[in-house]
Amino acid sequence: MVLSYLFYPLSIIYTLVVTIRNKAFDYGVLHSSSHSIPTIGVGNLSAGGTGKTPHVEYLVRLLQKENYGRLALLSRGYKRKTKGFVLASPSSKVEEIGDEPYQMYCKLSDVSVAVCEDRNTGVQLIGKHCPDTNVILLDDVYQHRYIKPDVLVLLTDYNMPFYRDRVIPFGNLREPRKGYKRADVIVVTKCPADMTEQTKNKIIDAIKPSENQKVYFSYLEYGMPLSFSQQSTINIDAVDDVFVIAGIANPIPLVNKVKETSKAYLCQFPDHHHFTKADMELIRKRFLAVNSDSKIILTTEKDYVRLKSSIYRNIIDDLPIYYIPIEVRFHKNLSPDFDTQILSLLKQRYILK
Repeated sequence: MVLSYLFYPLSIIYTLVVTIRNKAFDYGVLHSSSHSIPTIGVGNLSAGGTGKTPHVEYLVRLLQKENYGRLALLSRGYKRKTKGFVLASPSSKVEEIGDEPYQMYCKLSDVSVAVCEDRNTGVQLIGKHCPDTNVILLDDVYQHRYIKPDVLVLLTDYNMPFYRDRVIPFGNLREPRKGYKRADVIVVTKCPADMTEQTKNKIIDAIKPSENQKVYFSYLEYGMPLSFSQQSTINIDAVDDVFVIAGIANPIPLVNKVKETSKAYLCQFPDHHHFTKADMELIRKRFLAVNSDSKIILTTEKDYVRLKSSIYRNIIDDLPIYYIPIEVRFHKNLSPDFDTQILSLLKQRYILK
């Protein structure tokens, strides 16, 4: 706690710099570009951990259901070992495009996936290489103000909403709280499935949305764990001990899910972590040390793609390893309302073009 307060002066300086930058965009000193291909941006004010990937997947499924034609996903490709624009292909590796884009490429059919640090360049090159693209989804784009999405969705974690947070390094916000006003839609993510209307109203009052902003509440629904070969599933309820491997920003929701029926052991790594030989050996050693006749290893979809792609995977290949898929659900059957607003905003901006 004392150390965090030592960061407070740095937080003030950072806030000042970001505020000046945002004002420069607001007043046209710095220019935000829009594009002929319609775009939907998804992002957050905080430094990760709000559930962007499953929400982007939800939007992809929505647009596919509504027959929007060819879709593309553009991401930065955090922690990839390449630079510039890379269009995913069957020969792509997780190290080349990043774990989240690789996960989406493997999971979503008929979606072009690309990575590029410069979002404007990325959109232009998607248009060049994939000229039949009808909509581009921009992942983690909230602070990339050189590009102006046609629809901008802001995500904030129920467990640490932006209005209770501080700017880094004193807190976890990438920019001051008032940045939420740029969003068209706000989604409070990772909520309890049994959240009350009273709690929702308190959160809405704390957010203070503008007249043109609607606040939605989503939660994660866990599916049946799949084996790495995807040939079998398992019911966690029937397992006594679950060894959780997590290289994500916040593994607590998954651990709590496991604890509902089983004893959980957490082996945590940094977000987007690339697993080394020493990591694999540690996982094997710690799992085998769990004294149980009914035990499995469980990991996330994002960790699964990195574990599966590791050259050291053979060290743990003989262990019972599963990954758990997740899907976004909206409270009180508000999916139709959210869907309608997204599609309406997209059509409205498309007509204006």
